This record gives sequence, structure tokens and C-alpha cells, in this order.
Amino acid sequence: MQPLSVEEVLRLHREAQQRRPNEQEAALRRIRAEHVKGRGDDAFKLGNFREAWERYSEALELQPDRAALPALHSNRSAAYCKAGRHAEALADADEAARLAPGWHKAHWRRGAALLALKRVPEAVLAYREAWQLAAGSKGRVGDGSGGKAASAFRTGSVGDAAECQARLWDAVQRLTREQLGRGLLATLAAAQAEGQLAAPAEEEASDQELAEACFRMIKQEHQGIRPPGPCHRRYLRWLQQGVAPWEAYLERAAVHSGANCFLQGRADAQAAVTALRAALQEQLRRLQQEGQQEGQGKAAGSAAGQQAGTQMAAQPPAELAEQQAGRGAVGNLPFDLSSPASLRHQLARAYQRLGQACMAEKGHADRDARRAAKAFMRAQELDSDLEGLQDELQGAIEGLTLEETRQIEAELLNEGPADGSGAGSLDGGSEACVPGKRLFRLVLRLAFPSARAADCSSRARELLRGSLAAAAGVPQQAVAIERVTAPTAARPHLGLLIHVKVGSDLLGASRLARVVNGEEGEQIETQQTQQAQQAAGDQQAGETLSMLPGQQGRCQQVQQQGPPGPATPPLAESQQSTAAPLGTQQAQQGASAGLLERQEHIAALLGGEQLVSLLGQPDAALCSAEVEDVTPACAASEAERAEQEAINSGEKEPTPEQDRRLALPARPKMELELPYRMYRLVRADGSAVERVDKHPFCMSRVYYNATEKPEEVWTELADGSCRWRQTGGEVKVLALKVPGDLPSRQLAVDIQPYSIKVWNRADGEVYLEGELERGVVPEDCFWTHCGGEGEDGCALYLRKMNLEVLQHHWQHSEMWWPRLFKAHAEIAWDDYEKDYSDLPEEVLQRHRVTEAIRNDEQQVEQTERKHREALQERDDVRKRTRQERLNELRTGTKKSWVLLDRELPA
Repeated sequence: MQPLSVEEVLRLHREAQQRRPNEQEAALRRIRAEHVKGRGDDAFKLGNFREAWERYSEALELQPDRAALPALHSNRSAAYCKAGRHAEALADADEAARLAPGWHKAHWRRGAALLALKRVPEAVLAYREAWQLAAGSKGRVGDGSGGKAASAFRTGSVGDAAECQARLWDAVQRLTREQLGRGLLATLAAAQAEGQLAAPAEEEASDQELAEACFRMIKQEHQGIRPPGPCHRRYLRWLQQGVAPWEAYLERAAVHSGANCFLQGRADAQAAVTALRAALQEQLRRLQQEGQQEGQGKAAGSAAGQQAGTQMAAQPPAELAEQQAGRGAVGNLPFDLSSPASLRHQLARAYQRLGQACMAEKGHADRDARRAAKAFMRAQELDSDLEGLQDELQGAIEGLTLEETRQIEAELLNEGPADGSGAGSLDGGSEACVPGKRLFRLVLRLAFPSARAADCSSRARELLRGSLAAAAGVPQQAVAIERVTAPTAARPHLGLLIHVKVGSDLLGASRLARVVNGEEGEQIETQQTQQAQQAAGDQQAGETLSMLPGQQGRCQQVQQQGPPGPATPPLAESQQSTAAPLGTQQAQQGASAGLLERQEHIAALLGGEQLVSLLGQPDAALCSAEVEDVTPACAASEAERAEQEAINSGEKEPTPEQDRRLALPARPKMELELPYRMYRLVRADGSAVERVDKHPFCMSRVYYNATEKPEEVWTELADGSCRWRQTGGEVKVLALKVPGDLPSRQLAVDIQPYSIKVWNRADGEVYLEGELERGVVPEDCFWTHCGGEGEDGCALYLRKMNLEVLQHHWQHSEMWWPRLFKAHAEIAWDDYEKDYSDLPEEVLQRHRVTEAIRNDEQQVEQTERKHREALQERDDVRKRTRQERLNELRTGTKKSWVLLDRELPA
């Protein structure tokens, strides 16, 4: 190393002397900035927010270390927000978030400023970012500088996370239904972009149509529920926990069906069904494995898992009802959507969505009542308490014939349980569509002479289903009470029609049928059962295998006599009339004993003494049972399966109807009517307002008192040219295209009786121009331009002529303008409430006189009505006293009028 020269040594000495003052000056600036920041903190605590932000601004001007900048911007944002200067607060919060992206408090400040500016959707996302950073559920990045500056803003306590979550929930509750719908759609779009959802392939609507459909869905779901509703809670859960694919498909199916994309709604609902069945099977397998690991043994563990699955299936999902109704804690989100009971409930909802998409609208080309009925039956099998399910199923079945309904039931029985726990029969055996395999159903017709329709309560129905299921050896879901017939004068008994799906157990079904039909024809029933078993390989469906007592004889009689003739009396009665002489008391006693024994057997089969206490003894003579063959035809032939396999392997080209690989989603066959195509309802600052619930008769509330006026609602045109509102005597217009920094001297405004024009004097650019709907008084009109936005921008105040109201002073609605310019679309009458507080004075004076006269008349009518009521009450007391005295004179017993009135004949 060569020694330095004298010149180089002197140069380095001078540089060190220059650098030392700079370091000292930076340290002094840092100390002074900390002192000034402390003064700002003290002022903030005392509520002097102006001094606080001035001190924070002074500290920022001192240019302290980079690590101190985020806290200074955050504190100044808080001071601005407390002082009502929300735009400046948002700018400081954005700068703090840029300097320290991993600091949750910076995003907290952003959320507070955005919420104050009524930009609620953006505030929700900011609070979610703050919660994720505070809870540690998101990977954090520092300010990019590394070291202490990067780690100084990464700390977040449990209390911070809880507070962020509370603020997030508060922001979600402030969303309007339209904003909430767009938030749900944005979450679904994000899930589709991440690959969790498949893109729509059948039909696709526009963004506006999907938003309108989502709004209507939320409106229907929140009807009759105090806010916040279930959709708010669902959106909060999606923001914090994400959305499962099956839940996203379920939600998108409802939205597409609401947008008249019924084919796509079916595809989404079917995808939700597939995903839910897979999730349910996986959950049941996991529960069985956990039971096996507890040392119960393989067989015992499997039985315990099946028992747990059965109990969860039968358990009514009360917690799910609470979740649907919008109740439950939000702080810890205790909704367990992965339990078997919850998954079964959601699977029932998926089947219900599939049925709704298949039903479409009346007269729609895609309406498929048969498939809808099948889906509704699946939903009823899983959860019969779903809201509106029974009415929807009844509506689907009304368009089908009895034969089609039976075919659907046979298909359901052949396909197995709705949750996919088995294929074929309900007991979990493999009963696929195989030649030679036959499925049967037991049909019971019961009669209870002493029961009323009200006696057939839910307890009685559950007792009947449970007893029959235990006797037939099938799950309780296989027993369905199809119809309950109330007693009438012609038929004085309660009738029940019950179907029991027994799968391939023909012997068990025939045994139950013999118990109900009686033991007289046991030998005949045995012969019929043997004949049915020999014919089990036939492909004839719907054949009745078990017959009522006396049918065998009738069949023999038909074979001997040829074609059937007029109806004949039952064979049992004819045998009794020929075999025994008339008046034989022993034969009658034997028949009565047989009926009593048969009645006891039927009662024991249906539930024993518990059922007798609820419905009374059944009438054995009117009870009957039969076994039906409900084996369906195979859904696909061997040729169809071979053709599909050839298409899948590429050996055969599919037809255009089968190939949808290159097909784009089609538009829905019916357009959805959008109510706000040409305008939207906002506040003065442009933020969205909650859409009103429309009255069937287009009614709108009217205010004549300025102190009772509601929140001002403005109408903003779709082209963004202006925003306007009106009262009884004035129209206020905001020209939105006027630049905020345009000097007032360059702005020209021309107000004529029937037109207005706003333009730039310098370059001639026209910002707003049009012919007014009705006339104004130019002398009483004026305009202002404060160089800001909204009401601080270019505002025009127009005084209405109100010629129509002056001609017809009693018709105050004549002063309401349906639109601002004649070229605009009309605004619906009931979009917002009316303000008549500034009508012309002569009109208001007449209105006050009319109202005073009307009030006086109402007071007179009310006084007369009270007088008449008092006279009527006095006369009633006199009559009651007279009746009591007459009764005492006649009987010598003193009774009150109430007892005398009760003793009167009905």
C-alpha cells in the first residue's frame, strides 16, 4: 500500500469536517421532531386537533428518520379525521400504508377515513387488511429498508386483532344491499380467478344483471329480519375465512337463476351437490377412522361412525336455522360448516337450488318440472324443514302425471340416498340399474275413526314413521306420509296414505302387508309371494304383488266369467251369507274376534299404546296394504355407454350438441329488467344510498314540515354529467363535469325559463346543456362555484314556476318533475320521498286551511264516536243488571252476567 500524499490527507480532513456538522444537524432534527411530536400528542389528547395536526406537520418538515415517518402520518391522519377533514386524513393514511405496508394501524387509519367519506366498500377492504396483519393471518412485508425500520411496524396484539375485527364488522353492517351484493360477486369472481370455480359455460349475464339479481336475492333473504342479516354475516365470514368451492357454487347458482340464466344455475347447483357429497363422505370417513383409533376395534368403530352419522342426519340443525336467520356471535364466528349435520343441511339447500333452477319461470323454454320435482324430493329426504320446500315440491308435481311421479320415486330409490352414502337401496346395498334386480314399495292405507285432522301432529307422524321403519328394517327417511285425509260426513274417519321403500326385500314387505290385511288369506298371500319371486326376472314395472283380502277370489271369478262386469260385493260377505245361516250368533262373534285381533296387530305394528293415545284404535276393516314393484328402466343403454366411451377416448367426434369445448356462454333467453339503467340514487357526495322497498301501488311519503325531512337523495345520470334533486319549489343541480380548479371567472352559466347551459368561456367547452322539463323563474335562480367537488363544485339553484300547482292548488303532485331535461329518462315516482315544505305560500296557506278543517271534522267525529260508545256501554250495563235481577227473582240464586251468558245454549 502506497503512502498518501499531503494533498490527499488534507482533502480527507476537510471532508470529515464537513460531514460532522451534517450528522450533528440530523441528530438535532430528530430530537426536535420527537419533541414536536410529543406536543402534538398532548394536543390530541386534549381535543385540540388543529394544533395536533400542525405539530405533526412541523415534525414531518424536520425530515426525521424514515422509521418515524409512518407513525407521524398515521397520527396526523387521526387528527385530520377527528377534525372532519377526511380527505386529508385519507391522504396521510395512504402515505403511512405505503411507507409501512405491514403495519396494521396504517390500514386501520385508511379504513376510518374511507368510512367517514362514505366509501364503505373500500373501508371494508382496508379493515380486512388491518385485521389480517394484526391477527398474523397474512404474510407481512416491511417498508423495504430492512432492519429496525422493517420490523418496527410488525407488532400486533390480540386486542388489536379483536378491535380490527369489530371495526370490520361495523363497516360490513353499513353496506347497502346493493354494495353487499357487489361484494359477494367480487368474492366469487376472485374465487373463479384462483381456479376454485369453473367459469360459466352455459349462460352468462352482464355485470349489471348479476348485481340486480344478487340485490333481489339479498332483499328476499333479509325480508322480515332485523339488520344485520344473514348475508352480512356470510360476507364477513368470506372476508375472514374465505369461501369453500361448494358454497361459492351454491351462491352463484342462486345469482344466475335470479338473472334468468337457468341453465347455468343448474350447472352451478349440480357442481355444489357433487362437491358437498364428496365433502360429506370424506367427513364421515374421517369420523369412522377417529372412532377406530380410540381402541374400540374396527367393527365397533365402524358401527359407532354409522350411528353417529344417523344421529346427525336425524338431528334438526337448530344452529343452522340460527345462522340462516342471522343470529349468532360474530366475534369468534362459531359456525362449523364441516360437521356432517351442517353438510347435510347445505346439501339439501343445493338440491333445492337445483330444483329452483329447473323450475325457471312459468312459460320459460328451460322449464323442467320433472327434474325439479326430483331435486326437491332429494332435498326433502335430507331436510324436510327447509323454508318453502313443500310448496315448491307441490308446484313441481302439479305439472306431472301420476305415472311420471312414480317413475321419479323409482329412480330415487334406485339411485340410493341423497347424501351418497350408498347406491341403490336405502340400506346401503348396491342396487344399481342391473337386469334382474327389482325394487319394491309397501303402500299402506290406514283409517282411524276416532281421530281428527288436528290429532295427526308431528309427534304422531314421527311415531308412525319410526315404528314402520323399525318393522321394515329400513331408515326412517324411507317412510313417507304421502297424504292425510280429514274426516267428512261421507267418510267419518281420518285417512292416512303411507309409502315405505323396502328396496329388494320382498318377503319383509309381504309379511307386513299380511299383518295389515289380516291372517285370513295367509295361504293365498304365500302363493302370490312365490309367484312374484319366480317372475322377479321380468322387466314389467308397477305390478301389484300383494292383494287385499278377497282379491284372489275376485281374480278367479274374473277368469271364470271373462271380462269384468259391474261391481260385485266382496267375496267374504257372500261366503258368510252362503256358509252360515242367517242369525247365527257364533259366526258373528268369530268375525268380531278376528277383527279385534287384527286391530291389535295393526296397532302394535304402528306404535302400540303411544299411537292409540294419540290417534285412537285403527279400523281394521278399512285398513289395507299392498306391495308395488317400482323397478325403473335403466337410464342408459349399453350402446349409449359405448358411444360415450368412444367420445371420451377420441375415437369418435361428438355432435355439436354434445361438444361445448369451444362454445361461448350464451345470453339468457329472457332479459332481466334493470330498474336503474339511466340513473342511480346517491347522496350529495355521490355515495350510494339504500334502495327503498317499493310499494305495490307506487306510494311515496310526503313531508310538509321542513324539520321532518329525511336524508336528501339525489339523482345522478348514467353519463355522469349532473346530479340533481328537487323540493316543492326548487331544483338543485350539480354540474359534475366542471373542473374543480377552474376559476369562477372562466365559467359561464346561462339560465333561461326553459333551458340551462354551463360552459367554459376560454375554450367554449360545454359542461351541461339541455331543455328543462318545466319552466323556472330566471330572476330567482343563481349558481355558485367553490372550486371543490359535489356541493362545493358548480351548483345551480332553480326556482320552479309551478304553474300547474297554481292552477290546481289541491294537486300538489303536479309540481313534481319526472326528469330534469326532456331528453332524460323518467324517474320512478316512488324512488324517494317527497319534500313539499317549500310550496308557494298561497298553496301552502290553502293546504293549512284544508288540513285545519279536516282536523276539526276528525275531532268532532272522534268526540261523537266516544259519546256513542259511552251510551252503548251504559245501555249494556243496564241490560246485564236487569238479567241478573230477573234470574235472582226466578231462581233465588244470585249469578253474575258472565255465568248467565255461558249457560245460554250455543
